[in-house]
Amino acid sequence: MLKATVLLTITICLLAQNSRSQNNLLVTISKEKPVKNIVAAYEGFDKGKGNTSVAFDTSNIFKWSGNSPYEHESWGYYDIRGKEIPYIKRDRDLGQTFKFTGREPKKLKSVTVRLGFGTNVVRPGMYGKNISIQIFEVTGEPILNNNGSNDKIEAFHGFPHNRPGDSIASIRDDYYTGEVYKTIGVFSGARFPSKTDLGFVSDTVTVSPDDPSLKGRFLRFELPAAAKIELKPGKKYAFLVMIDKMGADVGFTLANNYTGSYKDGHGIRRDGNGVFPPVPADPGKNFTDPANKKALEAAHFPANFQERIKISPGTNGYPDVCTWRDLSFFIEAE
Repeated sequence: MLKATVLLTITICLLAQNSRSQNNLLVTISKEKPVKNIVAAYEGFDKGKGNTSVAFDTSNIFKWSGNSPYEHESWGYYDIRGKEIPYIKRDRDLGQTFKFTGREPKKLKSVTVRLGFGTNVVRPGMYGKNISIQIFEVTGEPILNNNGSNDKIEAFHGFPHNRPGDSIASIRDDYYTGEVYKTIGVFSGARFPSKTDLGFVSDTVTVSPDDPSLKGRFLRFELPAAAKIELKPGKKYAFLVMIDKMGADVGFTLANNYTGSYKDGHGIRRDGNGVFPPVPADPGKNFTDPANKKALEAAHFPANFQERIKISPGTNGYPDVCTWRDLSFFIEAE
């Protein structure tokens, strides 16, 4: 009887594990790129110090070059008169649009991206945090909006950010309109790799965000076996990588070309609460001061995850845009 009870317990446990694997997103890390069943991909990246990040951090920072008794960095954005406008640093999901060029429909199996090559690859609070991926069907065609800047008027925001001191190329604030993003799947239940998953001796060791062994690793999002996302010939799709919950020092970079050459899509982002331009902030007052209430709301995703995923992605963002960007990515279908 005891043996039968033990056997029954093991069987139930295995069934429960299999049930979870059928319904949960699986995230794995590798040093090797995926090569099987790839139906769309772009392998380019800028191997520099850029830190294009998926970020959902508890810390608030004024984007402002002037004086402030509170934490502030870099620069704000600029109005038509060249006046700097302060705002609060924004949360960010990152992703990519792509086209399925196959001849027959195929089931989407996984999305792989790469960790970046900058100086802040994985922030100290990121390890083991819950992450998700959102999949979209994309209709419409991208229409370029130059945001009012042109060959005679430099961009109002974008790298190198310091508009009075360094000219910002007019393309740096361009963004697309015209595309419609319809959610066809949101998959959760996965965790960002732990330190030991990434090859460190324990999960308690201190790891520099600039550690060379973090850079360029392949992060694979395998959809649950029960997922039924069918890619259809000639159709456009997109994915967004998301950190589920806000946390201290939480974020990680994704490898990309700022001016990519993938012809069938472009980078996308969900930027703060989707308000553009960001609501101006008062850097002379605390982030939680009533004067900064709307600016703080504009900087952060809604606390409710379901409300957050309703915010349509696009290419517009602050301080930078994803209009010309392509992530390093691999789409696997079967």
